[in-house]
Amino acid sequence: MKVRSLSFGSAAVLGLSILVAFAVRVIPSYDAVMTKSGVNFQDNDSWYHMRTVHNVAAHFPYQSGFDPYALFPGRQIPYTEPWDTAVAAVAGLLALGRPSDRLIDQVGAWLPALLGALLPIPLFFLARRLFGDAPARWAAIATAVFPGTLLWETHLGVPDHHVAECLLSVGALVFLCGAVESRGRNQLWRLAASGIVLGIYLCVRPAGIFVPATLSLAALLEPVLAPFVAASLAIASAVFLTSSGSLWASYTWLTLAGCIGVCILVWALGTFWRKREWPTVFRLPVVGIAVGIAIGILAAVEPAIFRAMLETIRKYLPGSHSIVQGNIVRELMPLWEVRPGGLSALLEILGGVWLPALPVLLLAFPAIWRSRRPVLVLCSVWGLVMTAAGVIQMRMWIYGAPALALAAGVGCAWLVARLPRFRTVASIAIAAFLLATSIPNGLRQSGFDGGPRADWRLALSWLRQNTPEPLGDPNGWLRLWPALRSGQNFAYPPSAYGVLTWWDYGDWVDAIAHRLPSTNGTQANAEYVAAFLTATSPEMAHRPLSQLSARYAVLNSEVTVDLWSTVVHWSNHDADQFQKVVYEIGPGGHGLPVKIYLPDYYRTMAVRMYNFDGRTIVAAPEVSVFTTQRLRAMSGLELDTLVSERKFPSEEKALQFMQLNRGESMTFGSRDPMVSCVNVEALTGVKRVFASAEPSGPQTVKVFELTP
Repeated sequence: MKVRSLSFGSAAVLGLSILVAFAVRVIPSYDAVMTKSGVNFQDNDSWYHMRTVHNVAAHFPYQSGFDPYALFPGRQIPYTEPWDTAVAAVAGLLALGRPSDRLIDQVGAWLPALLGALLPIPLFFLARRLFGDAPARWAAIATAVFPGTLLWETHLGVPDHHVAECLLSVGALVFLCGAVESRGRNQLWRLAASGIVLGIYLCVRPAGIFVPATLSLAALLEPVLAPFVAASLAIASAVFLTSSGSLWASYTWLTLAGCIGVCILVWALGTFWRKREWPTVFRLPVVGIAVGIAIGILAAVEPAIFRAMLETIRKYLPGSHSIVQGNIVRELMPLWEVRPGGLSALLEILGGVWLPALPVLLLAFPAIWRSRRPVLVLCSVWGLVMTAAGVIQMRMWIYGAPALALAAGVGCAWLVARLPRFRTVASIAIAAFLLATSIPNGLRQSGFDGGPRADWRLALSWLRQNTPEPLGDPNGWLRLWPALRSGQNFAYPPSAYGVLTWWDYGDWVDAIAHRLPSTNGTQANAEYVAAFLTATSPEMAHRPLSQLSARYAVLNSEVTVDLWSTVVHWSNHDADQFQKVVYEIGPGGHGLPVKIYLPDYYRTMAVRMYNFDGRTIVAAPEVSVFTTQRLRAMSGLELDTLVSERKFPSEEKALQFMQLNRGESMTFGSRDPMVSCVNVEALTGVKRVFASAEPSGPQTVKVFELTP
């Protein structure tokens, strides 16, 4: 196929899209990321990656096979991360092999934004190949302004591998489409490039088995694609050999084997069908049955891996009751559960791009099917699958956003073409719509500071400088730790100890304080930490604390307030044991939620430590009894409505009143988490050794020393 040169207009639009994409990813977040105290990475996974990057940079190109600082006690094997090696390699190249810590952090912060700004390029050329210059221009613009998950994961200060996932998966698709529509040497090198890029993608994201599965699904519908997909997957398999021992690798190998087998089967049946000149309408059911049999054979050959893979997939689907869904991780949520919901959630995550894109995705497939152009079938299947995946799980908009941007390019170009006399006006109006519905949300999201606040940095810095080295070696954090043999446990020295905090902050403890967290972003040991935090007596807290071998605890107000429901969930306690939400009738008859903190809330270790520094808790001079009534709201839900709040001089008087009025629905508690309704004795073995601010404010972070 002849390569067309870019027109000035197309080149200008593409260049402007890159500049806009870069600006949205950098300008709003610059001050939050580039601080006086160093680079402030913007989410927990970023700190995990940068801890690995620093370790790789110290021993380039080798990665530790075990990280004793990641979790204690525990046996956490770090992922083999080509992305982390790539970040360390860039830093090494810039410093001629001797990168400083500051340079490594700077590279980690800038690389995702720079790569994210390049996303309009592959989408432009893919749309240009498929549909022409006008859709390509609009696809580049839509990619540049796309807010939500894609923007967050590719903006300044988020050195996670998500940006590599997006670029590599789209790159593999672009090269594969080019191979299908090329001949001779061009076809061969594009096919090889597709397989190599796809293989690197799988090394970066071994759990990304949905990518080869989607390509195989397209081949199932259009057999012309089958030999190309099979060859690309075979090349990818050879590349993936370098990561064959990584987590999820067994699932990846099973999927690759199954997909290659399916493609070969579809190719053979398609060839046989054409030679026989049988009706095409009967081919798909026959192929479907044959594929079903092939999958059954695969499941019979590797039943354990097949069942485990299906169970893992099920665990991450909406409606799963697994602990993964219970922790309310935003990236695992389906789109319909994202607050504030409805149109507002769509605009926040997808901007206005989804409006011109959705009709194309849903209505264009029949026309694409009739066109008999294989690459259109491939990209249509890709778009539908990845968009559906984004609806099911927020994280998947890394893949769904480029698909929507491509479809939006087609939709916008179609709208402009319908108004030939007003083409300029229509183009300006559509561009203004995309900008107005996407850029404000994008700027706000990119400007959100998701990294540890100054209070956390102070506390973790204190922890690093004022607590003993857990492994007895001040250089242990940068050591190259060899991999453990199968079944082997790491031999921690007697000096090792854990730092108890909630899992949201565990990777900060590792990366910033260079200490051993009791739990981290994997949520390992979270149930023991939760059991300690929700224990209502030192005796109950002793067992989880001994299992964690924690010598210090780092807590903030979020653990006792905003994250409390999640902590309770992990502890397997009933949330009603600690708090109760009732509704007070406000102006206009609207119900206003009122949170009542119950006696057991003030008895928990978390509250006794953080709210009261382990001191004796004296009940308020006046304690409250709340009388409620069960009423049906206009929404149809039955709610506990607050009827009255009575004050008493002591807990005994309040309980006597409740005993005399047992026929009424009453709750004894307090509206204020800092004002207890009960007396609680002081804690022994708990000493506050640091607070980031005095007096304690809502953002204060405290460090406690724990002794048996």
